Amino acid sequence: MIKKLHEILTKLYTKANKPFSGIGILICDDTRNLPISPLYNSQADIIGSNLFEQLLDLSSYKNLHHDGFHILSSNLNITHTAQYFYPKPQENFFLNAENGHGVRYFVAKIGSTLPNVKYAVIVGGSYGVCIFKDGQEIKVDKND
Repeated sequence: MIKKLHEILTKLYTKANKPFSGIGILICDDTRNLPISPLYNSQADIIGSNLFEQLLDLSSYKNLHHDGFHILSSNLNITHTAQYFYPKPQENFFLNAENGHGVRYFVAKIGSTLPNVKYAVIVGGSYGVCIFKDGQEIKVDKND
C-alpha cells in the first residue's frame, strides 16, 4: 500500500500544476479519536477517476478544499478532505525548527505517532515527498 501511494505522490509532485499548494495526507482507518475538524462546512466534490487525479485536483489552489490534511483509508480511498489536524506532541518529542520546514511538516511528524495513524504524508515544493511513521521519516524524496 505505501509503495503504491509513494508512486502516486511522486507522480503528483512532478506533474502538479504550478504553483503547487502541497498536500497533507493521513492513512487511517478509524478516525473517531483523531484530533481533526473540517475546515469547511461541506465535503469536497472528489473529481477524478483514480487516486492520482483526485489528489491532483485536491492539491490545486483552484480547489477550495486544497488546505489541511486529507484522510485515506488503508485501501487508499479518500474518506475525509480538508481537515484541520492538531495532534499534541508526546512528551520528549523533539521538533527541530532549524531544518527550515513549516507547520505541515511538524504536524505530519507528530501525527504519525498517534495510534490510529498508519502513515502521515506531506508533499510540498521545498521538500518533495515525505512519509512518516511513528514520528520518523521513512521515505523522503527531496526536491533537487
